[in-house]
Amino acid sequence: MTFEGILRSGLIENIGWTLVYSTWQIAAVGAVLFLILRIARGSDVRYFLSVAALVVAALIPVVTFFSYSASRPSARNAVAEAFADGAFGAPRTSALQGPAARTAAFSPVGSSSSERPSYLTTLRTRLSAGLEPVMPYLVGAWLIGFALFSLRLSGGIWQLRRRRRDGEEPSSEWATRFERLCRRLRIRENVKLLVSDSVAAPIAFGVLRPLVIIPASLFMQVSPTELETLIAHELIHIRRRDQWVAMLQGVIESILFYHPAVWWISAQIRREREFAADDAVTRSFEDSHVVYASALANLEEIRHLAGHRSPRHANAANGGNLMERINRILKKKTEIRHTRFAWSAGLGMLLISAALTTVFLLDGSSLINAESKASGRKLAIGFVSIPPLDRTANAPKDADATMRLLIDALKRHKMPATGFLQGGMISDGEKFLPVRKEIARMWIDAGFEVGLGGFKHMSLYDVSVEEYIANLEKNEGVAKKLLGDMANPPRYFSYPFLNTGKTTEDRAKVEAWLASRGYTSVKYSFDNQEWMYSWAYDMARNDNDVNTMREIRTAYLSYMEKMFDHYEAYSTEMFGRDIAQTMVLTSSRLVTDTADDFFAIARKRGYTFITVDEAQGDAAYKTRENFTGKAGISWFERWSMAQNRRLRDEPNVDAFVEKTWEARAKK
Repeated sequence: MTFEGILRSGLIENIGWTLVYSTWQIAAVGAVLFLILRIARGSDVRYFLSVAALVVAALIPVVTFFSYSASRPSARNAVAEAFADGAFGAPRTSALQGPAARTAAFSPVGSSSSERPSYLTTLRTRLSAGLEPVMPYLVGAWLIGFALFSLRLSGGIWQLRRRRRDGEEPSSEWATRFERLCRRLRIRENVKLLVSDSVAAPIAFGVLRPLVIIPASLFMQVSPTELETLIAHELIHIRRRDQWVAMLQGVIESILFYHPAVWWISAQIRREREFAADDAVTRSFEDSHVVYASALANLEEIRHLAGHRSPRHANAANGGNLMERINRILKKKTEIRHTRFAWSAGLGMLLISAALTTVFLLDGSSLINAESKASGRKLAIGFVSIPPLDRTANAPKDADATMRLLIDALKRHKMPATGFLQGGMISDGEKFLPVRKEIARMWIDAGFEVGLGGFKHMSLYDVSVEEYIANLEKNEGVAKKLLGDMANPPRYFSYPFLNTGKTTEDRAKVEAWLASRGYTSVKYSFDNQEWMYSWAYDMARNDNDVNTMREIRTAYLSYMEKMFDHYEAYSTEMFGRDIAQTMVLTSSRLVTDTADDFFAIARKRGYTFITVDEAQGDAAYKTRENFTGKAGISWFERWSMAQNRRLRDEPNVDAFVEKTWEARAKK
């Protein structure tokens, strides 16, 4: 059947008029649903009514199409006639054609053509005559839109299937918990639980093979009790067959994409679906209202800071309007048992509402900017050493992977870090070690600044000034060969172990040498024992001890939060403001594996990320100090000692990490 045959068949005209009539028909369905929802109570009832309205909105155009085709005189057997006529056959004529035919077809029975047409009939005729020429374009636009939205739906389904493939089995502990949850919630389907880094919130999907995917980082960011409520939310979606409705929504939205009422109805379905699942969670877990509301708040904050969005065609725990859901959960709690839990639920609502007001009024990036402007906090990071230390049995292959992960994380979070070169790791002093050289080149090619460290990582306290400077000169030669003409020469020097020598004279000689070569030594305001955690982490990786690795990551992030508190307190106490902090870290696998969580913590505290050069330009770094000795300590401590201030108690390294380090030192 050719395009000319299709035009003569009236198919395009029938579709076009169906689209025209559907505009007011679907709008009427939306209006009726709006009025019904004003009086309907109960999330399950409101959800059912919304789904029914969407189905009706989808069926009405189908009924209209067949009714219009049957009532149109020239449309009877039109398709068959078009095939019979052939591509170039003359069309069969009819006594009535065009607008007049449609007017007659819908005229009242018994009316006479000789009678004067009514105003409504005249208006319909003029409308038909005006729309007739544009019908092919109208239908063409609809077909293009339908194709695009169908591709969108297919892409969403493909994305979900890919996430199924990327997922991994959870730990045995959580596999057992998941089985207990399924039994508790009376889940009849064989539901599978997976863990993945590709999602930012728990999601449930799959029509024939239902699946729940949990973000790997969530196991460390929320309590087990909170996580159980979030998983229960997904299981309830599966129990209610919500994934079937979600797929139906996707199909109808693709077909009726042009109508705002369809999108409004679909939004009501998603809203009421989340409400219904929330109600089921709170019914299944006794006294869980505040815990569940807190879990949702934490989840949304994590998602915003990470900048992720949940897949559209999956049911996600953070779907819908979280602020509305949380307030509703807590309000429901106070209504049910207001005497016993009014105070705790009210306080939970107050705290969570205050936190989420900021989260929901702003998207992830604007949230970060707002916090940064409010606090004015800035953070620079210097990494020692470049390339990463070879602590594993797979060195230097492991160092290569660590460098790639670190560069990727820094770029994602827009951190303009400086890496300090340790030449002895890429050269014997005469020639380069090819593989390790390329690992160091990665840092340069990625556009990050290179600073000067020592050829060997030696402490000024342990060697003579002459030997120390000779070590720096040797490293300088390696750096120049490595950099060539492709990058700016190093500007900053980082004292290994942050040690500045036994005496002020030794330190002055080193500083004089640095100045003569155009280097400036970095003053780290934010020192820490990350290297101890990184050592323990690498040992656990060598043993494939996943549980210990997870424990170390959690302990490390908690420790660094305490260190933020520690040095921020120093800043306020000494300068009455938040100075630009300069932090020292090693380029370890622990740092790369926790980068997303660490940078989220920093952003949450109001930090923006700056260069070492910008941070060192803060006037605070001109504060005088003359510390020397065996220790390598932060400049906050040096400034405090120079002013005879009492040093603050530093947060302790976790005992099991310190024990691992001490065991290493004894070998």
